[in-house]
Amino acid sequence: MPRVAASLWQDYLACRAATRHYENFNVVSWLVPSALRPHIWAIYAYCRTVDDLGDEYPGDRMAALADLERELERALTGKVTRPFFHALQDTIRRFDLPATEFFRLIEANRRDQQAGGYRTFEDVLEYCSYSAEPVGHLVLALFGFRDDERLTLSDSTTTALQLTNFWQDVERDLDQGRIYLPGEDCERFGVTRSMLVSRRGGQALGDLMAFEVERTKELFARGARLESMVPMRLGLQLRLYRLGGESILGALAAQAFDPFRGRPQVSGSQKLGIVWRALHQREPV
Repeated sequence: MPRVAASLWQDYLACRAATRHYENFNVVSWLVPSALRPHIWAIYAYCRTVDDLGDEYPGDRMAALADLERELERALTGKVTRPFFHALQDTIRRFDLPATEFFRLIEANRRDQQAGGYRTFEDVLEYCSYSAEPVGHLVLALFGFRDDERLTLSDSTTTALQLTNFWQDVERDLDQGRIYLPGEDCERFGVTRSMLVSRRGGQALGDLMAFEVERTKELFARGARLESMVPMRLGLQLRLYRLGGESILGALAAQAFDPFRGRPQVSGSQKLGIVWRALHQREPV
């Protein structure tokens, strides 16, 4: 990374702390070239801040998101006031990152404050175009990729990761008043809103979750080709994310696709196994 002022470097270091939030694999591992790591820190700190406002802020979340949007506009056009936005502003300018992607992430969290649910799977995918796809687009832009083919493959992977998070967190999302399971799928399998709210569902819910898991695995498989179309270390990083997501889906299957039996997670030993597979096993992509 080119030399920057000491104060700006401190802002980048403040962004780095946010990357420790990701629970399955470190967002910025040794696989990411050192020159790009600070810029990943800045992008992730922004994403984390937007999500925290949308999910955890105790006050008026819509007002907080609007305030953050104004700060983003200042980062794009003038002087910022929040420390981590200094780093983000520098990253945006160095790489000419598309501003639209940052605004879409805010819009996703606005929708979370208003949506009671999604009627179709296509509606959920449309939401993911705001909540998940922008992250992949920004990372690819850092590496110099902006072509439609890579962006489309990235969309499959990031959407699959977002869906995996939804199926992993059915119970947590219910606590926030959110249901990401498509309404038409719930009807097809005989799962009602009252069954979800009361944390029951039995075989009907298990069948529904199995159906959604298969859809998600198909998206992971579709996006896997990107791993061989980017620099090796980025490809390995993407592969770790994919294998981690697939392992979460496997953990959900291991508990009979019951999201109320406990939050499916990847254990420490499983993470080591995933790293070994990513580094040593050749899988078709």
